[in-house]
Amino acid sequence: MSDHYVNYERQPTVNAHEKLIDIIKDIGPEDELVITMDAFDADQSGYIFDVLEEHGFEVLPKGSNEGNQYHIVAHRKKGHKHS
Repeated sequence: MSDHYVNYERQPTVNAHEKLIDIIKDIGPEDELVITMDAFDADQSGYIFDVLEEHGFEVLPKGSNEGNQYHIVAHRKKGHKHS
C-alpha cells in the first residue's frame, strides 16, 4: 500500500491533466491518492473528480481543519482493473 500526494496549482492546465493521468496509471487497488489545492480553488475540482471517476476511482472531498486547503482522497474501486 502506497500513498501518493499531488499539489494542484490555481489554474489547471493541459500539463496538469496529463500529469494526473500519468500518476493514476501507477495507483494500485490498495493505494491512496491525495490531491491538495487551495480552498479557494475547490470549485475547480469538478474536472479532477471526472477524470478520477472515469479511470475507476472512488473520490471523497475533504476540507482541512484550518479551512485553507481542500483535499480529494481517491481509491481505485474494488474489482477495477488498471493498466
